[in-house]
Amino acid sequence: MADKSQESCCQPLKEEFQRSKFSLYHEDPGVFCRSQWQKGDRNLIWVLYRWFLAAFFAAGVIGSMMQDFNGGRWFIFLTDWGFTLCLFTCTFGAVIATIYYMNPAYFEPGSRSLKIYWISHYTTSVLSMLITLVFWAALSSTQPEIAGELYNLWCHAFNSICMVFDCFIVAYPARLLHGIYPLSVVLIFLVHSLIYYWAGGTDMDGNRFIYYALDWARPGLAIGIVCASLALICCFSLLAFGIYRLRISMYKCCGKGQTLSTGAAHNESSLAV
Repeated sequence: MADKSQESCCQPLKEEFQRSKFSLYHEDPGVFCRSQWQKGDRNLIWVLYRWFLAAFFAAGVIGSMMQDFNGGRWFIFLTDWGFTLCLFTCTFGAVIATIYYMNPAYFEPGSRSLKIYWISHYTTSVLSMLITLVFWAALSSTQPEIAGELYNLWCHAFNSICMVFDCFIVAYPARLLHGIYPLSVVLIFLVHSLIYYWAGGTDMDGNRFIYYALDWARPGLAIGIVCASLALICCFSLLAFGIYRLRISMYKCCGKGQTLSTGAAHNESSLAV
């Protein structure tokens, strides 16, 4: 009995390491347009929630840019890349939810827009967790004067809180191998930071680095940060998958698995896809 239990627990994780799990195809487009927990195929509260989340990040991004734009240097930081991705993902999700609410037949399986949304949501969620951890664990001590500011909390704390909460209520699955997308974003940023250093770029205080811990004048430290960042992305990709599995388990424990709508049933069956 113990062996069977162990097999059933580990099997979903083992199944993630298949070539097919790189795919962005899903047979039910509706899972990208509704909540795991809603009743019925369409729900106005879900649409309003998605627009509220988009407005929340829009206010944060606009306010942050107004406060710290500094001649365009706002765009050099990974934090602001992630903050912008939060705005893009949530706005895109709101548009998709609205279109689906008005016309559930609009999206087809394998729709390009749904693939983009799937990538962006997973990438944004993983990246938000990385940004929050790295800032509060390694960078906040070097910037104590701004740690408690509203916009700092907005982009270094509220970002991951909102995205993790969203992972618990969306209806589509998370794929462990989709971790290649947030990993790619981090790699692009690390290359960007090196090019920025070589080009003589400075941060807002005139320092020859974007982040103190990523100072390429000290290559040993910078390379260590690169390795740690890539390892953390893998860990947070696993965490995002774990949140998805926990969401499904919670859904079943609540007894909702017995009254799945057609779309939610597709979501359940996707565990074996």
